[in-house]
Amino acid sequence: MPERSGYLEEYVEFWSARSEVNRIWVSVYTPQLNERSPEISTSEDRAVLARKLPSLAVRYRKLLFNQGLAQALIRPPENPDDCVFAKMSANYSADFQTRVEPCVFGGTPDCSQCGCAISTGLHWIRNVKLAGPLQIDHFIGSSVKVGRLMNRFRSAVPRPSRWMPTPTPPDRKAEFVQIQY
Repeated sequence: MPERSGYLEEYVEFWSARSEVNRIWVSVYTPQLNERSPEISTSEDRAVLARKLPSLAVRYRKLLFNQGLAQALIRPPENPDDCVFAKMSANYSADFQTRVEPCVFGGTPDCSQCGCAISTGLHWIRNVKLAGPLQIDHFIGSSVKVGRLMNRFRSAVPRPSRWMPTPTPPDRKAEFVQIQY
């Protein structure tokens, strides 16, 4: 995508012109730790996006992107404990029973390369000042603490593992199914 000159504007212009499109959010691929694949954006690719998308958002009002999001795309949350979305969301697989953790990507996402629009958006907005030194992150931290406290009083409710010490991930090799055709 960033390799072809003009692609970003073509993309945003195309989707902005469609009446059924209300807003355009930008995500880039988030790999798992130690993953090597061509879908992974390089730091140079992210820098190009961070440089070009804010100006495109000025011309194409449906594109939701600003300098704060650009900075968060370049420097995403370092780990799930630093990610507001991972802390505050409960994610389930298609069976509506199995929890997906630590975030929507499951497994061991490489947070240093997170490209999730929600994660980067919340990572940016947490530093927005509301009044004086008071930031949105203060409310987020307080909300998480209140949630932890309330969960202590709810013994019948299972506690999400994200609020417990991180266990060693299970060996998932046995869980993979090989489909042969």
